[in-house]
Amino acid sequence: MFYFKEHDELPQLSLNIGLSSDLADLGTLDTGPYRPVLSTYTKTKFGKQYRSFQSEWFKNYEWLEYSIKSNAAFCFVCRIFGTSSVEDIWTKIGCNNWQKFIVKIGKHQNADVHKTNLTKMVAYKTNKQSGSIMVKLSDAHRNQIAENRAYMAQIIEIVLYLGKQGVAFRGHSEKYDYLNQGNFKELCNVFSKCVPNFKSCYDVKINHTSWKVQEEIIQISADYAREKIIKEITNTGFFAIMVDEARSHKQELLCICIRYVVDLEIVERFMEFVDVSSGQDANHIVAAIFRCFEKLRINMNTLYIVAQSYDGASVMSGCLGGVQAKIKEHYSCAIYTHCMAHRLNLVVVDMCKGIKIARSVFNTLESVYVHFSRPSNNSELVKIQLQLGLKKGNILRVCDTRWVCRFKNCESMLKNNSAVLNFLNNEVDIQADKDVLEAIGILNQIQKCQFLIFIIILKEILGIINILSTSLQSKTATLGKARNVVNGVIQSFICLRSDDEFSKLWATVVELAEKHNILLEVSHIGSKRKRAQPVHLNEFHLETTTGAEQDDQINASDSIELYYRCTVYFPIIDTIINNLRYRFSEESLEMASSIDCFMEMDYEKSQYFINHYKVVMNINLNLLKSEMLVLKNCLPSNYNHIIVKNICKEPTFPNVYKMLQVALTIPVSSATCERSFSSMRCLKNWLRASMEQQRFTDLAILNIERDIVNKITSSEILEKYSTIVKLTLLSDRMFLYIENERSTSTEVIGAYFMQEVSFKSNP
Repeated sequence: MFYFKEHDELPQLSLNIGLSSDLADLGTLDTGPYRPVLSTYTKTKFGKQYRSFQSEWFKNYEWLEYSIKSNAAFCFVCRIFGTSSVEDIWTKIGCNNWQKFIVKIGKHQNADVHKTNLTKMVAYKTNKQSGSIMVKLSDAHRNQIAENRAYMAQIIEIVLYLGKQGVAFRGHSEKYDYLNQGNFKELCNVFSKCVPNFKSCYDVKINHTSWKVQEEIIQISADYAREKIIKEITNTGFFAIMVDEARSHKQELLCICIRYVVDLEIVERFMEFVDVSSGQDANHIVAAIFRCFEKLRINMNTLYIVAQSYDGASVMSGCLGGVQAKIKEHYSCAIYTHCMAHRLNLVVVDMCKGIKIARSVFNTLESVYVHFSRPSNNSELVKIQLQLGLKKGNILRVCDTRWVCRFKNCESMLKNNSAVLNFLNNEVDIQADKDVLEAIGILNQIQKCQFLIFIIILKEILGIINILSTSLQSKTATLGKARNVVNGVIQSFICLRSDDEFSKLWATVVELAEKHNILLEVSHIGSKRKRAQPVHLNEFHLETTTGAEQDDQINASDSIELYYRCTVYFPIIDTIINNLRYRFSEESLEMASSIDCFMEMDYEKSQYFINHYKVVMNINLNLLKSEMLVLKNCLPSNYNHIIVKNICKEPTFPNVYKMLQVALTIPVSSATCERSFSSMRCLKNWLRASMEQQRFTDLAILNIERDIVNKITSSEILEKYSTIVKLTLLSDRMFLYIENERSTSTEVIGAYFMQEVSFKSNP
């Protein structure tokens, strides 16, 4: 690129310097010609008459000037812009022959030299107003650069928008005459209609909208996000990994996420989707993880993995040959946490498997979903909902892997119970098609009192579990907080296991039964076979009610409420409590308990946590104990973790600060991986199944890590893109130079630097 210096004067402008004293009163280039208008001018005798200069001559000749001292007329343009070929009479001596002045000035005006000098003066005035040709070229070049940069910035914004939204860039065809050119080209067309400057660049043949340019911008933007993440990890010095697998069409993809802290603030980031279709055993998965770190240029020689979190699959959680064991071979302190959200889901699944009536109820809910998934049935259900004044809602599908779906299933069924019953009764009355048999079966099941009772009980119980599920899936959840919430949920269920709490639920059951004309009865009370207490339990104190004890209670009273309290309500709660205690045992939460004690600045009770990481973090135990004591005394009586973060600063409490970083880094669940799979389903649908892996991963990070991408400016991406373009152009020209000149690489590099100006001058 050439840079030009703007000149205010041309070289000839110095001719006015050094004039004689007689001509000092003439005009300069800045002032213009000196044209004094006097009442009388100095007269000179010509023969018998006296003649003088006339001021009317100024009107006819704009370049004419008059010197009072010399009493002579001069040509301003020839004096300033003229060369040696101009007559001295008009530049140095002056014309004072007033008798023949009209003839002489006419002759001078028609001379070629005078016309040339007059043209120079006109050009000078024009340059003075709008700049010289060189300045114009320089300004035009700068304006063109600014216009091109603005155009490319808008292209980058379009790419970032499509990437963040997770939609396809290209359609079936991008030809000009095609009706749908794809999202990228269609957005460019919208910009060209609304932004005139964009249209002028977009309508040319080379408009930088090809698929290759899109790929480069996507990759640059994704690399920018990764660089920011890697920089934060490097500053921290350690992190935790979260890994999970999912099927995407014909590929098995491994989602790799990391967790770290920045200024004691928890951050969880998606890194990459890795194709592990060739092998899903522990060795392949571990190799894929380290290849990902190497590809992203994460220096694992200076960084340390302090924790890991996966689901409970044996290939991941195996203590001998699983992924967690393989990672510990490299990083011995990388404690493994079985994803607590998965554990909680297993609690609900085990409850449904262990209680027969629970399986029956959820099977009925699945049948209701299938029945109303037909478009005609669903539209009719919506009409009935509007007629009954109910909010429009759909019956949801029962899913084992969705952690909140069972609560929403029960809630949706209770809200739409009236509409569902009306629709099924109408369908049975009309007898329109073969689906009526299915309707009769569903109607028979949902009109049973045990279905209604079980739905109400499950909604209450799963609502509490949903609170724990939401807490465990939070990105900012910590082991200490998770342990407290788990204990709180267990205590809540213990409180619910009482006659008074069931009586409140039973009031709701009675109200809904009366509303829908459902008879509350148990047909086999009193006719059940008497069950005996198992002999091996005679010497034990039981936490749950056995079948024999239930029979004794039911036979002692004919109350329907008592029957369902003992056979449904208490068994469900007992199963939930036992499963929670088993899945979240004190042994499995030993690290969480120790971290919780550390957050309370209790040095003795947090020994398990401190001893586990003291070597890796290079902790001085004596200083740590002193810092914890001082920090505890600095904290208010009713402090929380947020106050600890605000008071604990690294310069003052370096050892406590490091341990706090580790405590916050240990993950609770792998929910971030599950959320990434949701983006995977949107990005790589069946229409985009042929997308290359690198492009898919780049688009995934733009879609998932929106908070980073939102801070990316188009100018930053444009600078990196222009660098890539220059390097590509250089490599292409060096290749051509080698081909044409048959030179060595050293000669080519030398030739490039010799021709640097010519290379840069060409866009």
